[in-house]
Amino acid sequence: MKNIAVIVGTNTDAIDVNNFPKWLEDIPDNIFELSMEKWDKDYYGLSSDVGIAYYLLKKSKNNKNIRVSILNKKHINLETFNKFDYILGLYCPYYLAFDTKSSKEYNRYNNLIKNTKAKFYQPLSLQKFVINKKRYLTELKKHNIPVVDTIYFKVVDNMNINNMLSKITKECSNWNQKYFITKPQPGGFGIGFKKWELSKVLKNKKSFTSYIKKIEKLVRLDIPYLLVQPFVPEFEKFYEVRTYWLNGKYSHSLGTIIDPDSLGKEGFEKVKFAYPKNEYKPVLEELDNGYELIDVKLINNLKKIAQKIIKILPKDKTGLPVLLRLDFGCCLDNKDVCRNYFLNEIEYNPNLFPEYNRHVDIMKRVGDAFLKKINT
Repeated sequence: MKNIAVIVGTNTDAIDVNNFPKWLEDIPDNIFELSMEKWDKDYYGLSSDVGIAYYLLKKSKNNKNIRVSILNKKHINLETFNKFDYILGLYCPYYLAFDTKSSKEYNRYNNLIKNTKAKFYQPLSLQKFVINKKRYLTELKKHNIPVVDTIYFKVVDNMNINNMLSKITKECSNWNQKYFITKPQPGGFGIGFKKWELSKVLKNKKSFTSYIKKIEKLVRLDIPYLLVQPFVPEFEKFYEVRTYWLNGKYSHSLGTIIDPDSLGKEGFEKVKFAYPKNEYKPVLEELDNGYELIDVKLINNLKKIAQKIIKILPKDKTGLPVLLRLDFGCCLDNKDVCRNYFLNEIEYNPNLFPEYNRHVDIMKRVGDAFLKKINT
């Protein structure tokens, strides 16, 4: 008998009850209510973490070899963790830190993962690698993976604004770019993402100074940095391609264009979606913003890059990641091919977009991938 725990509690990435796959339609109220996703004052969607947990719970009822329990943040302690053989931490240390605004809670959770007898997914080595954008961008660049040029400022109290702007001005000149973007490490959910026009910042530093003060007040996890990158104009015009990988194998892709004005603000981001031509049938005509199709050649090229990236990820006894999302943006200058896609983000516990991935039963796929992982 394998005792399995699934930790839930995220407050993002939901599916409307009207679009549930058949296996989810009988979810009882007491489990539905574990979902933290709230769409408005009267209506809740079901967050994907609870959907995955319920799928595994249903599978356990027909399999005498596994027992599944659903946990939340109240159960994040060593005594509880040690009751299980395997733990799927869909609610991970970063989520706990984000909710509690506490680096102590983040460190406490990390230490539990280190000390528990249970095998924890995703492994801490992968979590640390992905949260540290400076580390993985530097590592990928060494391996000739296309990434955006980035400069880094360590987040400390009373950061020197003039020195920062001096360095940014120099790099913008090197990049031949009038605009730059900033985002903190760790980030996520559009927190701290901002686009700047250099000339306006230099003319009046008040807005930039205020922004830096807010960055200084964010919860500091591990070694926090502020990342500064050249603004890539195509990123707002062409689809960012999010490729999903389960146990190291390609699952599917989803294209998104996020309205930059909606990033980092309360409420829903404004997103347009697109789908690879060979993966999706035209069955989503009811989507609010419509949908478009992505050329298969592009997807195949990105898959090749993604496979190289997966080989670079930290290796430990748990093997390849159960779940991984590699996001590619458009486009970098490249003398050989004019412009090409670059690796924008790595996510170990990504949004699955179940509402827009209904043609791919992504919650079921993740559940099956986890069961396959622990049985190999």
